[in-house]
Amino acid sequence: MSDPASLKTVIARCHQALNQLFFVHQEAVLLGELPRAIDALHQFTSALNLHKDFEDTQLLTRLEELDDPGGWPASLYGHEHNKITSLLTQLEKDLLRLNARELSGTALRIELIELLDREKSIKGLCEHHQEREEAGMLPALDEQTDAAWRKAIIEPFIAEWQATVAD
Repeated sequence: MSDPASLKTVIARCHQALNQLFFVHQEAVLLGELPRAIDALHQFTSALNLHKDFEDTQLLTRLEELDDPGGWPASLYGHEHNKITSLLTQLEKDLLRLNARELSGTALRIELIELLDREKSIKGLCEHHQEREEAGMLPALDEQTDAAWRKAIIEPFIAEWQATVAD
């Protein structure tokens, strides 16, 4: 990852990888490959949880201390994290339930379309959340914290991220 002291650069790369992981999940849903869709959703969720935990423990606490949090309060990001987690928990339940029904043909296609429609809310929330982070929180932290602090938290995160997600 380039510029190891820039949170915006590092987190933007994570966002790209997360988007790709969710795409893999949705592609499997579209093809009706539910076991692969479940596996891909688990990969996405694992990466997202690592990402959220880093932000919750390292970034949001520091953002609360800044004079200018970049347009949105730290609490907004935390609330969005909770909402995303809630939606993903429900999605996983829906997907496992659908897989257990062993549908085929038109009945399966109807359920797959309905599932993809419900996933729009997750995608939309994630996209808006990422945009807010990249426009507000991350530039504010990059501008109002020192490079030594950023490197100290980024380097272990990158190592853990790379062990979890092959980007």
